[in-house]
Amino acid sequence: MKNAGVLLFCRKIGKFFDHATITCITFQGKERVKILDRKEFDADLYSNFQYAFNYLKEKLNTEYIIRTGGPREEKLELPDEALREALLNATGHRNYFVTTSVFVEIYSDRVEITNPGGLVRGLEKKDLGTKSLPRNSLLFGLLQRMNLVEKAGTGIKRMYEAMKSYRLEPPEIETDRDWFTIIFRRPVESYEERFYGATQKFGESSEKSSEKILAIIKENSYITARDMAETIGISQRAAEKHIANLKKKGVLKRVGPDRGGYWEVVEVVDKNAYSNSTS
Repeated sequence: MKNAGVLLFCRKIGKFFDHATITCITFQGKERVKILDRKEFDADLYSNFQYAFNYLKEKLNTEYIIRTGGPREEKLELPDEALREALLNATGHRNYFVTTSVFVEIYSDRVEITNPGGLVRGLEKKDLGTKSLPRNSLLFGLLQRMNLVEKAGTGIKRMYEAMKSYRLEPPEIETDRDWFTIIFRRPVESYEERFYGATQKFGESSEKSSEKILAIIKENSYITARDMAETIGISQRAAEKHIANLKKKGVLKRVGPDRGGYWEVVEVVDKNAYSNSTS
């Protein structure tokens, strides 16, 4: 009872359990080599869940979809519900007697969420999604009263359904006696491409979008592709295609690294140098 109280109601878990935290790391590329960003959250259990969830939403791409006659849609590249369920499972089912954090790792091609403590004794991998056998019954019961989880073993199934609704492959699960990891593959194609085919024109020419990107960069050479997309009202994937084409045409170049560098517009006489960008 005291342990559950500390986890849920203290302001800083680290004062009592220095390992009952969530560590979020963004890596460069596909390997666990170069760290681009790292955050460790050690408030109460619920706040840590929210902080980690917000971290994921901040680091993953958000696509802005505009269909004729309707408002703009915002789609995170991976479904919110699947990421939410995975985080809740990791915090609710982890072994709190093992002295390490829950890890949220973001790579260029995937997201991995890992918690210490494998499957509970009596539960097999084939039972996931159909049976519920919580490791921390009291803690899980409190999370249920907070309407965060259900004691029905449906979390895995909801993750699968959420990924299916995005037309993505189901998450991969790796588990042994000591660890439980769920892996979400980041999509290669955008949401718009998966559901609507070819990238949408957004009611304006490709040349016009490229002109807008160059104008925005002239105003702020440190702007990100994500912010460009939001300003113009197109998807981040579309903005990245424009940028790649402008760089190929020699109209735009990147000075310095991805983090900390800036854009430089190369003035050209021939406007047609960037008129064939991809929308």
